[in-house]
Amino acid sequence: MKEYSSILAAVIPVLILSLLLLYAIYYSYMDIIYFFLFRYAGLSRIKFSSQKENFIVSELQKIRFYNNLSTKGKKFFLNRVMVFMLSKKFFGDGIKLSDEIKIYIAASAVQITFRIRRFYIDHIHLIRVFPTSVYSRLAQHLVKGLTTGAGVMWLSWDNIREGFQFPDDGINLGIHEMAHAFKLTIQNDGYHHLKNEFDDWMLASQATFMKVQEGDYSFFRKYGSTNRDEFFAVSVECFFEQPEIFANNYPSEYNSLCLLFNQDPLNSSNDYRIERNYNTSL
Repeated sequence: MKEYSSILAAVIPVLILSLLLLYAIYYSYMDIIYFFLFRYAGLSRIKFSSQKENFIVSELQKIRFYNNLSTKGKKFFLNRVMVFMLSKKFFGDGIKLSDEIKIYIAASAVQITFRIRRFYIDHIHLIRVFPTSVYSRLAQHLVKGLTTGAGVMWLSWDNIREGFQFPDDGINLGIHEMAHAFKLTIQNDGYHHLKNEFDDWMLASQATFMKVQEGDYSFFRKYGSTNRDEFFAVSVECFFEQPEIFANNYPSEYNSLCLLFNQDPLNSSNDYRIERNYNTSL
């Protein structure tokens, strides 16, 4: 019995250290592991051919955010787009799903999470795509997009496409709905450091939200006055599409979003890296 206890006492620390080491390796290289699993292992029936990858790149080249990236940044963006396309279930409702549709939806998710290294919008598992706006019983009116607490996203393809065709107007349905999904992911899936950054954003933007509710639509559109969730999503649209105006007029809110997403849309020449000190108390 003593011999058994001695062996157990010697083995348990080794097992614990081994598990910790495996976890550290996984956490450090999760992007690579996810891409390998989705691309080569778990979904062997859905491999991307060179022709399909080239098509994805040709579509991404129509997106300003992607075009501003370095060669390395573009490769990383492409990898994440492919992972998203393979890891989510898409369903066409009244529309035939195409790779083009999946690419633009995936690009929306990758854009807002581009510089958050170990982060995937895990909350969403099913994306329903409609040709245009659709009536929602939940909202009780026509909607262009909808993100539910159950992990389902509704998107109007007309509005997704339009959002990328006009990248400066502060309106992008893909970005808007992915902002909702981002918030739900960090609330439900244990990204505590991002939850803290989000709480900082809530504090930094409170006064501005109140002004929008009082009718100040000089920058943030009226829909942002609905509630704090919609104000966040509208702000994220403006953050990516009108960063210069945003930063000049609302520096505290802009800086807070930079810290939350770990990127600066104004620094398009260097893969959107944060390269200056952000003080959200400005």
